[in-house]
Amino acid sequence: MVKYRVLVVEDEELKRRTIIDALTDAGYEVRGTGDGTEGFQLIRDEFWDVALLDLKLPGMDGLTILGKAREIRPETTIIVMTAFASVQTAVEAMKAGAYDYLTKPFTTDELLLKLARLFEYMAKAAENVVLKKALDSEYAFRSMVGRSRSMRRLFDQICVIADSDATVLVVGETGTGKELVAETIHYSSPRREGPLVKVSCVALRESLIESELFGHERGAFSGAIRTRPGRFELAAGGTLFLDEVDDVPLAVQPKLLRVLQNREFERVGGEKTLKADVRVVAATKQDIPQLIAQGRFREDLYYRLNTVTLRLPPLRERKDEIPLLVEHFIKKYDRVEGRRFSADTLELLRRYSWPGNIRELEHVVEATLVQTRDPEIEPRHLPRDFMETVALHASPARQALREELAGIERETIVKALAQFKGNISLTAKHLNIARSTLRDRLKKLGIKARAG
Repeated sequence: MVKYRVLVVEDEELKRRTIIDALTDAGYEVRGTGDGTEGFQLIRDEFWDVALLDLKLPGMDGLTILGKAREIRPETTIIVMTAFASVQTAVEAMKAGAYDYLTKPFTTDELLLKLARLFEYMAKAAENVVLKKALDSEYAFRSMVGRSRSMRRLFDQICVIADSDATVLVVGETGTGKELVAETIHYSSPRREGPLVKVSCVALRESLIESELFGHERGAFSGAIRTRPGRFELAAGGTLFLDEVDDVPLAVQPKLLRVLQNREFERVGGEKTLKADVRVVAATKQDIPQLIAQGRFREDLYYRLNTVTLRLPPLRERKDEIPLLVEHFIKKYDRVEGRRFSADTLELLRRYSWPGNIRELEHVVEATLVQTRDPEIEPRHLPRDFMETVALHASPARQALREELAGIERETIVKALAQFKGNISLTAKHLNIARSTLRDRLKKLGIKARAG
């Protein structure tokens, strides 16, 4: 057991001795002093997990000690004690860096409970630091890319909830990475050695979803020729990811609610009650409160699902991260080292609205890398269907962007034609497009070239 060190700086001798005795009996390593100057020297010269600090002291007052201690010993947690403090004094101490405060008179039980909670929190924080480092270097966060405030907040939330069994609802548009979040939660949790079972609720026929989730007994319905375990059984000891949970039929929702409430269920056609040893992570792109208002989703199920809610920002709200994401996907898909997207190309990607979010960006990067071997990716290398989509989605400056894209295309083709002395066949090969496609573009852009 860790033996925490606690310093008691209290000028009232009886109170100091009472605190020291109670903490010693509780297993803490304790030292005390009644002088503020000596108390500061002890904080300065030795390591203490916690310093219990009276605010009114001879030699040096508590707030002065607190201010100096935060500078030279930030690792020491300060809890202030005062009988003179109004709420304002306590707030002043907290602003100066105190972790918490105790107002006299307080019982030793109050103090011991506060310290127990503090050390529990500190242990959890230390675990989270280790976990976060592991996530950054191992499976989970290596695939979740982002430096924005919203993404760092998401990473922090995952660190906090990872080792609980709380049900999580992941909310985000298509392509924002909801499944990746579920994987991250699972592989950074104590259940990581267990299975991660994924269910796309929208992909299952309504007549089969209950059987898929909870299993069925032999003869339960036509075609049930043998007993079959459901996804809740297959995920035992691990995590069950319910994607598009909003698509679960109303008739099945009460049974799903029961599992979340009581952790038990029966197979279809069965009478034996089975235990569900699973952690549920659900995902939706829908506004579930709106579905509730429409009578399409149970309100009580919604409240069971969103014990913890994680919201994924769409890519259009984190466009500054596009270069980082592009770099990530280049490393993921490119076998040639050193290739990169030019500044012009990245700027074009930033100006697109990305309705398909990160999934769409990943597809564009992968397709681009396949279609060219050039070391620097220019706008001309981007897939033609994507460039056409960019023009269609540009608003309100749609026409301006179309003209700009046409200008980029014209300049690229003219340069290539000049390089190959107007030879259409060689130019088309260089641009990685069909000869007939190049002729169409030349005609549309009004560019003349010799046959070849």
